[in-house]
Formats: sequence, C-alpha cells, structure tokens
Amino acid sequence: MAGRDAITAGEASELAGEFLEASAAYASVLDDADPAVVADAHFHLARVHWKQSRYDDAVAEFERARVLALQHDLRELRARVENGQGIIHQSRGEMAQAKACYALALDLATDLVQRGRITLNLGVIANIEGDFALARTQYARSRTIFQQAGFATGEVMALHNLGMLEADEGHWDEAEDAYGRSLELLEQIGDRQLIGTILVNRSELSCARGRFDEAVARCDVALSIYAEVGDEAGRGEAMRWKGRALRGLKQHADAERFLHDAIRIAKRTGVRLLEAEAAFELGASCSERGDQVPARRWLTRALELFESLGAQRDVDAVRAALAELPAPD
Repeated sequence: MAGRDAITAGEASELAGEFLEASAAYASVLDDADPAVVADAHFHLARVHWKQSRYDDAVAEFERARVLALQHDLRELRARVENGQGIIHQSRGEMAQAKACYALALDLATDLVQRGRITLNLGVIANIEGDFALARTQYARSRTIFQQAGFATGEVMALHNLGMLEADEGHWDEAEDAYGRSLELLEQIGDRQLIGTILVNRSELSCARGRFDEAVARCDVALSIYAEVGDEAGRGEAMRWKGRALRGLKQHADAERFLHDAIRIAKRTGVRLLEAEAAFELGASCSERGDQVPARRWLTRALELFESLGAQRDVDAVRAALAELPAPD
C-alpha cells in the first residue's frame, strides 16, 4: 500500500475505533522514502496512543514527528504536533505548558480545521479554569471555523463542549439540546469513541434531573464502547459518572467501588482532573453514609488536585463540603 493510501486507511480505522488496525497501517509506512509521510505516520500513531490514554507513548511519537517536521520545514504538521502535545499537557493538568503549545500551534497553523481544533482546546482550558465567558466564545468561534471548513466532526466536538459548558452553568435543557444535535451529526460520521463521550456527558444531565437509573444505563453503554476501542481514560470517566448515579440511588457500596476504579485509572493514565472529580464524589459518598475519616481524606485529596489545576469553582465546592464535616476528634 502506498504511503498516503496507508495513512488514509489508518484514519478510517481510527475513526471506527479500530485502533490496532489503524496503528498497523501507520506503522507500515515508517520506512517510506518520503519524510513527510513518515512524519505524518508518527503523528497519527501519537494520536492513537493518546486516544488509548497511553500518554508517554504519545509524547514519544509526537516528538519523532516534531523532529522530522523541523528538519523538513513541515510547518502545518508541526502545528498539529504542538496542538497534540498541548492536549497531553492539558490531560496531565499542566495548563501553563498546554497554553504555550496551543499558542505556538495557532501561530503556525494556516489550515482552517487545525485552527478550529486549537481554538476549541483553548476553550476547554478556559472552561476548566472557570472562565465560562471566554470558554463560550472559544467554542462558538471554533464551531464557526469548522462550519466554514465543512468539517462535521469538529462541529460535533464544538457542540459537545458547548453542551458541557451549559451543564456546568446548570442550563440542562440547553445542554441536552447541544448533545442531541451532536449525536445527530455523529449518526452521519460514525465516531464510536465520541458517541461514548457524549453518552457519558448526557449521564451528567440525567443525574442533575434525578434520573439516576437512566444515567447508569447511559454509562453502561459508554463503558462497552470504551472497552471495545481501548480508551482507558474514557472508561474512568464513565465509571466516575456511574459512581455518581449509584450514589444518587443510595447504593453507596457499588458507587464507591466504581469511584475507586475511576481513581485507579486516573492515576495510571495521569488524568488529574478525573482523579480530582472521582475523589470528590468518593468523599461525598463516604460522608453521606457517616464515615467521616475517609470522607475528609478523599475531599482533601480532591481539594489539592483542583487547586493544582486552577479549577476555582471546584475548589470552592470541595471547601464547602469539608466545612460541613464534623470536626475531627
């Protein structure tokens, strides 16, 4: 298979969540005579590793792609690499480094789709840091860019993130509408991993409305998808929300089992935001059943993590939960 044909075949497999097949296609052209093809293959391998939460492997492949991009003046590819490195830093809670990577990527990129992706990622950081107005602006801007470029997957991602923002602000109907439109577009695209992500986030809406059985069902479907595509961080996020839903059903033992699993995955993959959110839920569950020592321990851990991430809204919520605990003996 010719170099570019192999990349195209790999992208089709990647979109379908067939990561082994995608990796094999990309790896098959690592000895190609065209350095641009080789650099692109390393970039795509990094992206597959990232989707499987194998962040160290992703960083190594991004670096190989970056070296080749610099050697052969592949400016657009370097923009994609810097954006990818920014995502890894963001996943690990290294926000200053993530912002620096995104700024460089935006300076390098001329491709509309790539500029839309970078803008979307800047919106995610603003959302985490509690600057909802900036996040909304960046998400809307990225959606417009994707529409101009005719990139439906990007528009799905922008709508999905707008839905998350609406949920963060308690606008449940608006969030449900954004997620629904995302899923309608996904019916045409077929990105299973992204379908799983939207199902998990819709479970948040179900929890907010007290529909905890519905939330559990949505998380179970997402868990099945993530297991098939090999997305560990996605599994952890689904377990976190399933734990929240089970907590809502007063099934504390089962809730805490899933939350512990989510924390283990978060530590293994280095996703500090997931660890913080699961620790918060675990502390709340322990508190509800009157076990205050572990409740204080988990809430304190969540506070440390949220503070390190600059997530001020979550910091305030954890501090309020700690203040409600009885004073330690």
